[in-house]
This record gives sequence, structure tokens and C-alpha cells, in this order.
Amino acid sequence: MRTLLLALLPALPVLSACGDFFGDRDAHAPGTALGTFHVVGTQTANTCGEGALGATRSWAFDVELARDAGVLFWDNGASLVPGVLDEDLLSFSVEARVVVDMRTGDMPPGPPCSVERRDRVRGELGGAGRGLDDDGLDDDDVTRFEGRLSFDYAPTAGSRCEDLVVSELSVAPVFAALPCSMAYALTGTRTALPPE
Repeated sequence: MRTLLLALLPALPVLSACGDFFGDRDAHAPGTALGTFHVVGTQTANTCGEGALGATRSWAFDVELARDAGVLFWDNGASLVPGVLDEDLLSFSVEARVVVDMRTGDMPPGPPCSVERRDRVRGELGGAGRGLDDDGLDDDDVTRFEGRLSFDYAPTAGSRCEDLVVSELSVAPVFAALPCSMAYALTGTRTALPPE
């Protein structure tokens, strides 16, 4: 056993170099982690109708942020969405889309209806101090962010969603209007440092 260990000792520097070559970072957590942020959203606009889709006037959630050259990564726990980090390394935007089948063709009371939701976040990273270096605000100094989140809803091409909009004909209305949108002012505060 001792002979085997002695034989492996010269290989240790090579093995550790392989770790650098292949990387030891989580492929599902790209960029430099900024931490976990608790986000509070306050509704600033709503053309979809009060309580549409369960929306409330205020809303809170957690998100993990990371950044890399020109990219801000927004991880809500369900998906990791890459966004754009501007040249100032503080301003960012993140966009995502999802299509929801509100009713398939074999469901009463009407023809198929699917709605596309487009999510957009625009914001700016900030910190206790403006510890700017050649990369902008130091990663450790990013302690908060402010921004605006919007949700835009529209029926997909060929969808018949009229009965989901409040009218004399609607059986179970979901929206006051369609297309419609909601917007929230966001304030994010770091609650956990990134893992070491």
C-alpha cells in the first residue's frame, strides 16, 4: 500500500492540473455568484384586471444572481435565465417567454386557447459602497438591486380566448382584457452570500 502511495505522489500535480483543465465549477451555476436576494415587488400597473391569474398588489420571492462578461444570470429556483449586463456592469435586463395552454381542443367550453407570457426585468445592481474597480462594482459589494418587472400576456396565433375575457359571453373570465400587462417595482436585498 505504501509503495502504491509513493508511486502516486508524482502524479498529484498532474491530477490537480486536470481539475483546472476540466473545471470544478457547476455547469448549472455559471458566472461569478453574487448571492441570494430577497425581492419585494409592488404592483405599479395592471391592465389584466384586479386579481387576474392570482396576481396581488405586492409579492415577494428569492432569486440567486451571478454575472459574467456581458451576462447577468437570474436563477429563480425553477430556471436559470441569462440576461444582458451592460458595459457599466451595473445595469441589466433579463427576458423570458412561456406559452400556457389555457384550454386544449378537447376541453369545453370552447376552441383551443393558449396565452404567451413575456417576462422582462430591467434593473441596476448596487451596494453599500461604490467599490468600483476595473470590473465595475466588486462582486462582494453587490448587496442590492432595484428594477422593474413586467408581464405581458397575449393569445398565440390561432387561439380563440374571447371567453376568458370579462364580457356577457364569458363563463369563467380570467382577464379584464387580452392582450394585457402587469408591472412591478422591484427591490432586491442580498440575504445570503454566494457559496465559497
